[in-house]
Amino acid sequence: MDFFSEKELVTQTGHEIREWPLVLLKELIDNALDACEETDVAPVIDVMADATGITVKDNGPGLPEKTLEGAMDFTIRASNREAYVAPDRGAQGNALKTILPMPVVIDPQHGKLIIEAHGKRHIITCGADPISQRAAVHDDVTDSENVKKRSSCSDDKARFFIGTEVRIEWSPREDCDGDIVWPFNDLLPVYDGGFAERFRSIVEGFSIFNPHATISLDWFGNKTTWSATDTAWQKWKPHQPTSSHWYEAAHLERLIGAYITHDRDAGTGRFVSDFIAEFDGLTGSGKRSKVLDEAGLKRVKLSEFVVGDRLDSDRIAKLLATMQELARPVKPRRLGVIGEEHFRARLLAMGVQENSFSYSKKLSRDGLPFVLESAFGWLGDESKDSRRIFSGANWRAAIKNPFRTFGSTGEGLEATLSDMRAGRNEPIVFVLHLAHPRVEYTDRGKSALVIGGAE
Repeated sequence: MDFFSEKELVTQTGHEIREWPLVLLKELIDNALDACEETDVAPVIDVMADATGITVKDNGPGLPEKTLEGAMDFTIRASNREAYVAPDRGAQGNALKTILPMPVVIDPQHGKLIIEAHGKRHIITCGADPISQRAAVHDDVTDSENVKKRSSCSDDKARFFIGTEVRIEWSPREDCDGDIVWPFNDLLPVYDGGFAERFRSIVEGFSIFNPHATISLDWFGNKTTWSATDTAWQKWKPHQPTSSHWYEAAHLERLIGAYITHDRDAGTGRFVSDFIAEFDGLTGSGKRSKVLDEAGLKRVKLSEFVVGDRLDSDRIAKLLATMQELARPVKPRRLGVIGEEHFRARLLAMGVQENSFSYSKKLSRDGLPFVLESAFGWLGDESKDSRRIFSGANWRAAIKNPFRTFGSTGEGLEATLSDMRAGRNEPIVFVLHLAHPRVEYTDRGKSALVIGGAE
């Protein structure tokens, strides 16, 4: 039941209810991009906002039934993915479970989540059993209209409904002036210029950070499309192995603990050899055998790391050291470089004057790999726009600027730009993106990055 209250969802997402449309948008685009990348499909994502909801559609392989079933099981609070270290957009692994109850909290009478994938249409409504005070999830499944429309097509390939369509829906509403409003805290006026711009900025931010994606936004009938600049662009993808060099002992303990808990719930038990196979440079049987021999873990199950009510820290530390010794560190470029040409194309399309455009890139030399890229452009004296900042980490747009404190002074990005005479009223565009395998945030909403060092 914790998920079925405004207070708990604010805690889970890190954002107040007035920002939930932005949370929904960000998480759904995240999921869509990940789904496409896991099958090496150049993403095509359509976003639509209208009086009764928000829809995000992709061209990926379709949301797996098991994933949806797991999201609807509220007896399990967290995902074993939460402890995984990788340069992915997500980290918590719990986004869909958080989204499911939002419609009923927003609109208790009419709120629903509609998911179409693999030829099926799921209309999901959530509530609470008044007697047991447990979550009650209702999933009404029918054949998708997309399949019905294509059933008469002579081309066999065209008969398949490819992708996933997710819609969060509520009842239509108007304020006393007859303007359309959304049923978020105090009824959000969707035509408010500031909110509409924030919604668009998140969609545009994803287009800036993902050269391989074509993303369109239909905002109450007004459509904008950001076409991919390089459909073959490569980055570290969600299905790629993690690297042992991205972990310290405490991180590996958390991951092992999460896996053991997951195996217990599922009634299974994986071997240490299977666990090692998930790491970059150790997927081959030869390397795994060496790790197992040197760490003394042949034919040992992951659950055997549990001693009493604790994990055996010394044994796990030895495993980590052996894995790191036998696998090469990941070079920064393997994480993914967005590149100057893509940034140039996006900023010039915004109206930036070409002779003002500049680009900078920094790659790590020691320690954890990272790629830090920035781009700048001036919109000109005649521009009515004020400063626009697009900042994010690991190819995801941010609801709020995550670079709020950094360096020795801890002043943050906005203050740094102001010191460089690029204050909030200046007609400039500035982009900052960080690719990093172990991004850390100060809050659950992932709105502020923890960045050390004086540079």
